[in-house]
Amino acid sequence: MAVRKSKSAARKRKSAVTSPLLRSAVEVLEHGLFHFFRSDTAKDMKFAIMHVDQAIELIMKERVRAGGRSINKPNNPKETVGIWSLYEILEKDLSVAIPEKADLELIHEERNAIQHKYLNPSAEDAGFHIGNAVKFLQRFLKDELKVDIYDHVPSKYLDDLLL
Repeated sequence: MAVRKSKSAARKRKSAVTSPLLRSAVEVLEHGLFHFFRSDTAKDMKFAIMHVDQAIELIMKERVRAGGRSINKPNNPKETVGIWSLYEILEKDLSVAIPEKADLELIHEERNAIQHKYLNPSAEDAGFHIGNAVKFLQRFLKDELKVDIYDHVPSKYLDDLLL
């Protein structure tokens, strides 16, 4: 009997995130936080920033999708819209306020510098970006998708950033 309850509880937790897009976003976020907390090497800071930025973009795409809008480019449905188009759709079409936008732009620019210009971010800079990103994600997931970040990301990662 205890085994059934355990399986049922596991099923219930997994079913809380029903969208494959949101599930992928949460997995990428957790992976980025794993790198952030694993060490303060440039390699881990790079992956932390890249993955957390990707999680932000995927979660924004999930909100656009949940709002009934396509995440595909109108002129090329095989590609999805980028972060700048997501801001426009969210703010203008879906009336979603993003007061953290300036901080999110910074982490995205940092990701671009890592990806395209071989930047090696310091642990201090990564901490600034990751902290701002996780605070945004906690609020955005709760307000826009009715999801508690603590239901999907281990508290060992979140507590240090949110408390």
